[in-house]
Amino acid sequence: MIMNKYNTLTHVMILIFLISPNLFAADADPQPYQMQKDVSAMESPIVESDWDWHKIGVLWNRITNFSYMGDDSYENRTPSCDYPGGTGNSYLYRGTIWLSAFVDGVFHSTQGDDHEFSSLAPVTMYTGSDAKKAEQESYTEYYDVKAPLATAHFPLGVKVIERTYAWSAEFAADFIIYEYDIINVGIDTDNNDYPDTPRDLDDFYFTIRFDGDVSKLPHWGAEYRFSNQDDHVISNGVSWDWIEKFDQMCGRDHGLTDSDIDSSLIIMFDGDNPLFDAFDGHPDDFGNPAEDGTLQTPGFLGLKVLKTEPKLKPHSFHTCHIYNDPGTDKETWDRMISDPTFEDILVEPSTGKPFPNDYRGILTFGPLEKFYAGDTIKVTTALSVGSNPDSGGVYSLVELVKNMRMAQFIVDNDFDLDVSALIPPAPNVEVQEVCDQDGEFQGVNILWDDTPESHENFAGYIVYKASEKTATGDFLWVTLDTFLVGSENWPPPLGKKARMYKLFDPNVKFGFDYYYTVQSVSIDIQDPPIGVQATSMRDPRAFYPISVATPVATETLDNVKVVPNPYVGSAIWNNPIPSSTNPWEHRLQFINLPADAKIKIFTIDGDFVKEIYAGETVRIGEGYPDARESVAEWDLLTRNDQEAAPGIYMYVVDSPSLGTKVGKFVIVR
Repeated sequence: MIMNKYNTLTHVMILIFLISPNLFAADADPQPYQMQKDVSAMESPIVESDWDWHKIGVLWNRITNFSYMGDDSYENRTPSCDYPGGTGNSYLYRGTIWLSAFVDGVFHSTQGDDHEFSSLAPVTMYTGSDAKKAEQESYTEYYDVKAPLATAHFPLGVKVIERTYAWSAEFAADFIIYEYDIINVGIDTDNNDYPDTPRDLDDFYFTIRFDGDVSKLPHWGAEYRFSNQDDHVISNGVSWDWIEKFDQMCGRDHGLTDSDIDSSLIIMFDGDNPLFDAFDGHPDDFGNPAEDGTLQTPGFLGLKVLKTEPKLKPHSFHTCHIYNDPGTDKETWDRMISDPTFEDILVEPSTGKPFPNDYRGILTFGPLEKFYAGDTIKVTTALSVGSNPDSGGVYSLVELVKNMRMAQFIVDNDFDLDVSALIPPAPNVEVQEVCDQDGEFQGVNILWDDTPESHENFAGYIVYKASEKTATGDFLWVTLDTFLVGSENWPPPLGKKARMYKLFDPNVKFGFDYYYTVQSVSIDIQDPPIGVQATSMRDPRAFYPISVATPVATETLDNVKVVPNPYVGSAIWNNPIPSSTNPWEHRLQFINLPADAKIKIFTIDGDFVKEIYAGETVRIGEGYPDARESVAEWDLLTRNDQEAAPGIYMYVVDSPSLGTKVGKFVIVR
């Protein structure tokens, strides 16, 4: 039988030992959480499930303390390999690790998907001086010694210390590095949830199970045909010939060579589902084109094993899909690990064309002949999305390969890459409304400080503005001005305060959201060879959302207005991708209100529609401007949660401090 690999070998273990602190430490570095046995209390080391998010670069992702990469929630999903970060455009359903070995000749596998890891430490995030290797880092621990949520679980007796690393710097903003210290801690024989008996493991394997749904926009259903039913997956253990099987990529001059072939890389991307047309009615939905043809899913998702210590060789790559996931350890061995081959892209036999499905990629490394009790195996991986938003296809694949080269460079150099020493920081940005001497609104001033200029690699600033989003949900950035050291446009206009710059923007209106950011730009950096770099567009120091508004009214209600009026449903300021987490779709604003204002809305026939208050906002989610006390927003839903019909409406503003005002506005659908 395949399962009984060592039929003639009997393992006899009578060694019982006390737990040593060294058993639970992957290295000598001090850690924020250390599992220790309190003999007096004898409480379980297992803690509650926990998670946090990397939101520092262009790629945003959820980090958990139970081995999950990303967020597989069907509703209220949080960033799950969202690209670009903040758009809700999710590329990953779930990624997990499988740890497998033979015990007494029988194959066993611990898999995160089946809840066979239990949490030992919360997820802790580090930034600034607390982060030692990157701009943002996470730390957590989990083990398989005891798994209360699993069914019929056979523990290998391993503990995992997981660290992740993320950057905002442009050259490293498109990937997150995962580092796993896998420790053979032994098994629990006295049922107190602590390992107490060492056990060697035979033929140990490390596996990544990668389930990308490329991609899922917030307003798409979990099993929507554009989300997960038209994906493709491959590990680059085969030649680049698979590219030529796709009409959308065939014959393109991608420049990838045999030296780029990499059996440690899983690639997933959105292909064409021949059963469904694209959004624009075109039969080809490769990359999910929107109605205007813009690709909503141009990116290629990737997971690469960058390093293993001790060395584990790439062993195999297999695929499964939503209908044939392995259900037992035996199926895992028979179908996913025992066969040491790298599967090619699956094709439809009748057409010879790649066949889309809801695939999972199963990439395995090993075996390590003996994983001795107390030993540690370190595996370092990178999660990335490569994207050419204009062309997609093979050109996004090229970007993914570039991202992985940089991730490999960072790991090969032991994270000896001080980003703060290489790249100037982003400036601190503020945006302020500007009124003339009569109090009439004129526009906004974008203000930023000169702190980046003390950096030796500083080369200038670029100022951006956005008021719309692309089909992917990303901001449509427009350059307002560029200020480069040594150019005719240097320095930027000075503000009233010392060491502050100012740029005036008159092209803003009440009722609209605007987004501003100022990038610091570096010189051409040659050591390491990363070229000209710029700070992240979403750097929290430089990113400033604003919905302009006048100050709170204190003297009169005469200036109360409804904007826009008439309201047109196609206005660009509406939510482009309403979803369960951002449910609002329409909104209009009542402005120039006192802080104590209450607004009642009626039909022209006098039927009561809705009551709202100053300071209310209908916008839900991250990255939107803060609510303003002089503004009340209405989502055009009645008190019965029905859409307000087109027509003329009356409103009554009631303020205990300033009195009452009656007005009209019009809704056009």
